Amino acid sequence: MRHTIIEQFAKSLLFIGAISLLGGSASAQTVTKLIVPTAPGGGTDALFRVASKDAQRFIGGPISIQNVPGAGGTIGLAQVVNSAPDGYTLAGVWPSPVTVVPQTSKVPYTPSDYIPVVQLSTAPYIFCVHPDFPANDGKSFMEELRKNPKKYTYGTDGLGGPAQLATERIFRPQNIQAVDVPYKGAGETIIGFLSNQIDIYVGSIPPVIQHANVGKAKCLLVSSANRNAQFPNASSLKDIGLAKEETLLWRVVLAPKGTKPERINQIAKAYTQAMKEPDTLRYLDEVGESSAVLTGKELQNKLDQEYAAFSQIAKSLNLR
Repeated sequence: MRHTIIEQFAKSLLFIGAISLLGGSASAQTVTKLIVPTAPGGGTDALFRVASKDAQRFIGGPISIQNVPGAGGTIGLAQVVNSAPDGYTLAGVWPSPVTVVPQTSKVPYTPSDYIPVVQLSTAPYIFCVHPDFPANDGKSFMEELRKNPKKYTYGTDGLGGPAQLATERIFRPQNIQAVDVPYKGAGETIIGFLSNQIDIYVGSIPPVIQHANVGKAKCLLVSSANRNAQFPNASSLKDIGLAKEETLLWRVVLAPKGTKPERINQIAKAYTQAMKEPDTLRYLDEVGESSAVLTGKELQNKLDQEYAAFSQIAKSLNLR
């Protein structure tokens, strides 16, 4: 599986990199610049490269990926909201710069400064424990934590980051108190988990799959309302009566405020079609994500609701 993912990602890097090298030969078509506010090579960057490879066949011109990392994605998103609203400079984001970092830090934009164009995919966070942990499903996992306040530690992708807020969104309604141990990302979290520095891994699915497959991790719960195909035996939030507390790791394309509706529709249709293409679907399956296209008011309402929920959690954790 790992070999397949790397091959697919490498091909997309070469393909889109070649578009930039074409320069003047592509001048007959306007290039759409998609700013991904992460370093190259991560899950968000990889997904947008794979999807954009297909989307550019439907958008009427090449798509150039530009990575602008820093400050939890806020530097890249700020660059997009300050660009001309012609629909040819877009952002490819995940929750951090949109619904998370603004809860704990001052950012140079507000939700009214950008237009949510299309959601491409979603994936849950997953809760995994060591093989000897005294629980085998989501309900018994939650009960063990509830009976033992502050006994167990859970690792996340940083203080006030998406994984911590997603976790507390589940734990707080159940009066569960566990100790957050912040890392710099899921890659570091899984290392801490495997070396027994923490009791619970909370993070994205790809880093833990291989370890669960060989029995080094027991994955009991996902942060989605429904179960995940990669871990069909892990309980969902619906299974434990907390479906309304769902938090998903999503990938969304944003455009600057003022972009014309017809261009918004063109972009949305191109990426919607891309999410039906075999290469993109194959990639999603390999990394445990699901095609989950949302547009228009439905997408706007989703982001508004998550923003409000995370705001309340950040206040309760004294992170603001």
